[in-house]
Amino acid sequence: MHYFLGCDVAKAKLDVSLVDNTGRELFADTVPNEAETVAVLLLTIAGNYPGDELTSVVESTSTYHLTACEVSYAVGVDCRIYNPLLTKQQIRSTVRGKKTDRTDALLIARLGLRGEGYSYTPEPYRATKYQARSAQKLSVLASSFRRHHSHMAGLLETELSDQTEALMQGIQDAITLAKKQLYKDLAHSADGDIFRRLQTIPGVGPYVGASLIGEVQDMHKFTTTKALTAFAGLDPKIRQSGKSLNSTGRLTKRGSSYLRRSIFIAANAAKRYDPNMKALYDKKRAEGKSYKVATIVVARKLLSVIRSVWLHGVDYDAGYAERG
Repeated sequence: MHYFLGCDVAKAKLDVSLVDNTGRELFADTVPNEAETVAVLLLTIAGNYPGDELTSVVESTSTYHLTACEVSYAVGVDCRIYNPLLTKQQIRSTVRGKKTDRTDALLIARLGLRGEGYSYTPEPYRATKYQARSAQKLSVLASSFRRHHSHMAGLLETELSDQTEALMQGIQDAITLAKKQLYKDLAHSADGDIFRRLQTIPGVGPYVGASLIGEVQDMHKFTTTKALTAFAGLDPKIRQSGKSLNSTGRLTKRGSSYLRRSIFIAANAAKRYDPNMKALYDKKRAEGKSYKVATIVVARKLLSVIRSVWLHGVDYDAGYAERG
């Protein structure tokens, strides 16, 4: 018998539901989202069904799902992670039509029974991931702070006092110093052959290279470029009407927004410095595509190149933009 433990994750708690391989619910409960409690729960279930298989199924929710994932891995229980969009799609297809934690835990367990999601493995570049994300957030904060400073100065009839200006400048300097230190930490945590090879790709510098490593972690889990593109949220939305499927022209923006931002940074540079990427961008612009759409096309192509360089373990050459 194979059992599936569905976990609806929140910051402080887990709503759980255990089903057998027919989808029948055996029990449901709410427990604290703490490593010790989750370990006791998993070991108790395993003890109650000796010789049977147990899989925990966890909805990806910020970083709150990592406790259940890491504990599952530590006690030898297979753990599957899936995109929360699946839950929303299932809810829309049911009569219930609304979200409640206890019933969602059951739904999550049954999604695991269907084989949805991917198996959890520890992230080899976890520090890189969160350092790169922090650097992105600091960049956004710095831009927002500069705009606010200019806006406030423009609204006032008199200039800001020397003390206020000094404080404002001090905040800006502190953000700049924090970003510089994060970039150093990033380069150290991501250092290795993959990090060096990614930087041979036009548009991919130390920051973007480290960000790519932090978000992707293991390129082997993306069996196709299409899967990597979907993870970056650069795949088009699909609208279904009857038997007809049509692209809406908009991006899904699912997956990692951090990866999406990094690849846009790289694409904007690549279309300037790589002849193949520039030719692709110019072609799309000549076809009447907007700046944004043409850049998205370059970003998708660049993801293909990145995947090839990473998986093949070779430096970039212009042929990748032709073949990728």
